[in-house]
Amino acid sequence: MSRPDPPHHDLRQLEASRRRLAWRYALGMAMGLCTVLLVGYLMHSALVKQSLKSELVQLAQREAEVHKPDLEAWMEGRRGPDDVSIGFRPHRTAFYYILGPDARLVHGNETRPALREEVLALLKGNALPRGRVVFEEILADEEGALQLALLRHPVKDSEGRYLGSVYAATDVGGSLVHLEQLLVLLLGLALGFVVLAGLGGWWMADRSLLPLQQALRQQREFIASASHELRAPLTVMNTALALVEREGRERLDNFHHQTLVDARDEVRRLGRLAEELLLLARIDAGGVSQRHEHLPLDEVVQRQVRLRQPQAESRQQSLSMTLEPGLCVVGDADLLARLIGAGLDNAVAYTPKYGRIEVRLQARAGRARLEIVDTGPGMSEAQLARAFERFYRGDPSRQRHQAGAGLGLAIIDEVARQHGGEAQLFSREGEGTRLVVTLPLAI
Repeated sequence: MSRPDPPHHDLRQLEASRRRLAWRYALGMAMGLCTVLLVGYLMHSALVKQSLKSELVQLAQREAEVHKPDLEAWMEGRRGPDDVSIGFRPHRTAFYYILGPDARLVHGNETRPALREEVLALLKGNALPRGRVVFEEILADEEGALQLALLRHPVKDSEGRYLGSVYAATDVGGSLVHLEQLLVLLLGLALGFVVLAGLGGWWMADRSLLPLQQALRQQREFIASASHELRAPLTVMNTALALVEREGRERLDNFHHQTLVDARDEVRRLGRLAEELLLLARIDAGGVSQRHEHLPLDEVVQRQVRLRQPQAESRQQSLSMTLEPGLCVVGDADLLARLIGAGLDNAVAYTPKYGRIEVRLQARAGRARLEIVDTGPGMSEAQLARAFERFYRGDPSRQRHQAGAGLGLAIIDEVARQHGGEAQLFSREGEGTRLVVTLPLAI
């Protein structure tokens, strides 16, 4: 299982938290601003349409009152096609036509006579709904398309008889262009708001995480200081216990001698823990000074395997290695020894009795590829996802039976990155685990 390439574990978590918070802040701000813009546009559009409807209703009602006698005369046969008069108002946008009950033109007032036939084709048959504004586009002459808002207003006499309809219309091309321009402007503003929301979200997330950053920095400083301060007394205690064990071997009974051995083992374990914590703290602070030297990696691996061969044999494990000779890397011998040793310690600790551990080293695509494969219990997907976290030890039921503090894989990961390499872990429950470390070969 491979991971991205951030500086170290704490910063990876902080960066992930910052990104999540920034996205949430930005998304919330962008949604709020876009909602305001959208509501504003819809309200403005509704007001424009309502204004057009009010204008058409007033025009239709006024003309209905004025020409109601003409419709009654048309109904009674006192007016005919020869009495039809059409006014011409070229400088207006609103016009109207009055049709009788037989859908013939009775009167009108128009702005573009050339469009009369096209407009009347829409009006005849009373196909328009009553009292509702309908938008239509007419392509009629060389002047181009005409965007119309149409409204039908039926006219009845005092007895409720249908006399005809007044069809009021207005050219809304300018209003629609205005709405389109407004929409483009608002989309531009929305895009700008999204960018500003992203920047603001990142700033707010960074401000929100400042206390956590300070706490993590203080924690790292405390761990580094405590680890450093523990080294000296633990060394003194280990030396004193070794001296007591050697000098007092003849005078101690088996129980007290075993107690002394256990105490010395615990002191050694605490010493290793202090060394691991101090190493990680120095890596976090950038205080690890590497000795860049050409190292035969096969020899470093071979030595670490030899050191752990007795422990593997005591657990009746098979520890074998297949190493390609002559593979050199540039790096720090001590750090690389810690990396390889930590991988082997994990394999020996979690491989059961009669299990197998295989160490392989080969060149692949210009890089040295180290594999440590064991036949241990394996890991679940959830455990694998957290395997490189510090102090994570997988299955809690096995923790009390295994030594260590869950720092081995974290050290492997950090040291590999310090050398321009990468650590990966592959595992399935019941099928063992394979640790793969790739390092650039020396040129």
